[in-house]
Amino acid sequence: MPQPRHVIWITTDHMRYDGVGALGNPAMHTPNLDRLVRGGVSFERCYAQNPLCMPSRCSFMTGLYPQQTGVTENGHGLPPDFTPTVATAFKAAGFQTAQIGKLHFQPHEEHDLDPRARHAYGFDHVCLAEEPGCYDDAYTRWLRQEHPGLVETFRVPRPVSAARTEERHGYVLDAPWQASFSGWIANQFERYFCTWGGRHGAPQFVHLGFYAPHPPLNPTREMFEPYRGAALPPARRREAEWGDKPEPLAGMLRGWAERFTEAELGEYRRHFYAMVTGVDLAVGDVMQKLEAAGVLDDTLVVFGSDHGDLCGDHGGRSKGISFYDEIMRLPLVLHWPNGLGRAPRAVEGLAEMVDVLPTLLGLCGAPVPGVMAGQNYAPALLAGGDVPARSDAFAYHEPGHMMLRTDTHKYIRYAWPGGDTEVLYDLAADPDEFVNIAGTAAGRAALPALRERALSRALQASRSAQRRVYRF
Repeated sequence: MPQPRHVIWITTDHMRYDGVGALGNPAMHTPNLDRLVRGGVSFERCYAQNPLCMPSRCSFMTGLYPQQTGVTENGHGLPPDFTPTVATAFKAAGFQTAQIGKLHFQPHEEHDLDPRARHAYGFDHVCLAEEPGCYDDAYTRWLRQEHPGLVETFRVPRPVSAARTEERHGYVLDAPWQASFSGWIANQFERYFCTWGGRHGAPQFVHLGFYAPHPPLNPTREMFEPYRGAALPPARRREAEWGDKPEPLAGMLRGWAERFTEAELGEYRRHFYAMVTGVDLAVGDVMQKLEAAGVLDDTLVVFGSDHGDLCGDHGGRSKGISFYDEIMRLPLVLHWPNGLGRAPRAVEGLAEMVDVLPTLLGLCGAPVPGVMAGQNYAPALLAGGDVPARSDAFAYHEPGHMMLRTDTHKYIRYAWPGGDTEVLYDLAADPDEFVNIAGTAAGRAALPALRERALSRALQASRSAQRRVYRF
């Protein structure tokens, strides 16, 4: 079977499924991501296992569910000796491994006190920057060296500072795209691939961790220009959506309606799209470097995200435990012309982000650690056959909030101090998830089976990842 020469896994933060033009959003200016889609395999319905950054990343980069990693909420940290990780798995297969940009396996609020990477998690090379201009980290040090006059231009407040949490508006920077965090990722990839990573001729696994399109939304002129004055898709929302929702979802919807105006949400979306275009420019640079080296067709390039963003839909923005598809459904594209073929191909069945790492290892002919919970789709992808679909997609967030998404329904259960509550959507009749049918006759008829499936998935996803040595 063919095996890729290199693997480049590109992850973004807050990237919605429809953040790529070729995935059905003509308002997006993403020619390089479109190229990946039109020359690769796109998973049409791939779902995150948690709606927040850290638990989602620690899940799909270990092949385990959040309950199994112990990271079920932002602020938890993956233990430094945790195995398997994406790096330890690829190192075991003979790859040299590199981490460039955002990883977010550990909290980083105090990185202005000590910006050094605390743990390598198995990576041979670590160039870490978890935020786009908060800390004196690898990105800011590079800015100071290469673009000294722009350090303050790209400076942003720390995540917990009042200036950051109260920020309501995007803004455009008078600076070259190359100096942005996304531009830095492209620059660091070139430096690594042409120097440190190419010394021994070993196959390379490189994770490129983009921060965009995560707020703050501060695109450069070049990134913003395609959207200046352009007509964008309207937000999907209804008036008083909270009317049939229980707490805590009703409170979220009411809070968004009180906080954000229609105009603010529209500008949020415009600047959000521009941040995606910054990622696209960097992806173009990466592909150009691979092409110039003569290895693009033999390289497995993977593009995905940790979760999405409401971007005005349902009257809200950012992420959270609403579990709407805008947050949970992600782009997942695999591009490897000499292994997966050149014609675009869509996988329409349900898949989970936890499936990605086992599948990548399978495509490389590498052993998949038996403890990994995700499914390996490599045999079907390599054979060109139908990829087996999951019957449902599951997500979990502390302290027990969970989502079960089937072909026909989405079931959400909230465990909160006011008592457990449920939300149920009929996706055939209501694909935009506006109407909670949990209290209707049809909903009451469907709930028992969905509760049972959700419970079963929660129990399966809680199996320990620890190796048993002796029973006594």
